[in-house]
Amino acid sequence: MISDSLLRAKAPILRVAMALVAMAPIANAQPYPSRSITMLVGYSAGGQADALARIIGKQLGENLKVSVVIENKTGANGMIAAQAAARSEPDGYTVLMVTDAMVTIDPHLATSNHFDLSTAMEPVVNVAWSPLLLAAANNVPANSVAELVALGKQKTQNLSFGSPGSSTPHRLAGEMLQKYGGFTMTHIPYKGTAASVNDLLGGQIPLLFGAPTAVEPLATAGKIKVLGVTSEKRHPLLPNVPAISETFPGFKTISYIGFMLPKKTPAPVIATLNKEVNQILASDTMRAWLDKQGMVAVGGTPDDFKRQIAVDYQARGELVRALGITAE
Repeated sequence: MISDSLLRAKAPILRVAMALVAMAPIANAQPYPSRSITMLVGYSAGGQADALARIIGKQLGENLKVSVVIENKTGANGMIAAQAAARSEPDGYTVLMVTDAMVTIDPHLATSNHFDLSTAMEPVVNVAWSPLLLAAANNVPANSVAELVALGKQKTQNLSFGSPGSSTPHRLAGEMLQKYGGFTMTHIPYKGTAASVNDLLGGQIPLLFGAPTAVEPLATAGKIKVLGVTSEKRHPLLPNVPAISETFPGFKTISYIGFMLPKKTPAPVIATLNKEVNQILASDTMRAWLDKQGMVAVGGTPDDFKRQIAVDYQARGELVRALGITAE
């Protein structure tokens, strides 16, 4: 048995040892970030999400003085990347670029084994939004939304429209247009926008909903035509193209892109990334780049992004049910 006198003699040594143990995490802690950051993108290289990730990642790396590696993990409407991000350590070194489709549309169309982003990830910041453009092949005998609706009601030809996937705002826009116009079209889902654009140019499909970056250059070159824009008002990139809401008041759907981190990521890490991205979005260089892409900077706090997701999740869920949209 250890005597009381021996314990008293060793007490100062024990206190020092315990203090050193308590200080170890502080001594070993590294300021964030202290190494490279991986940014996961669930869509193919060259698309709108990928382009935005790369320009944000480049500036983020320069500002934080670490490398930011963009990793494309495509498939399942971005959910392959989402699951990889959720499985990563919650330390801020794996960032997920998320689209509105992944958090506000896909959950309403997914099967019972759906991976729930809202419980696995933390919102960081909403980066930017953009409208969608309704594009038509040049041989489609309609030059406006009203003429397209009239064409659809005549049923002289089978109308179809392409989208980059069944759980996307692009598909939602097409389903909404049918509901508003009182006509029918066949939805053709593709694995990305590029494939649908190629088929539009090749005459395999007559219509599609696409991002401004994919559609506007081809329209300007006269290879396709744009009939309408899905934002509430006309878009500055194409001021002569009417908003679909000019024909059907209340018609509106947009697409947005943001960042999320795994649950249990420390709040200071989330705050650091939020602050840095907001600073990037406020720069004239970034604003000019977004303008050329037909996008609008958003920014704001993590709570702002969380509220936006919650509102759109509710609204789009109601829309999916009202339109009778199902997974394809």
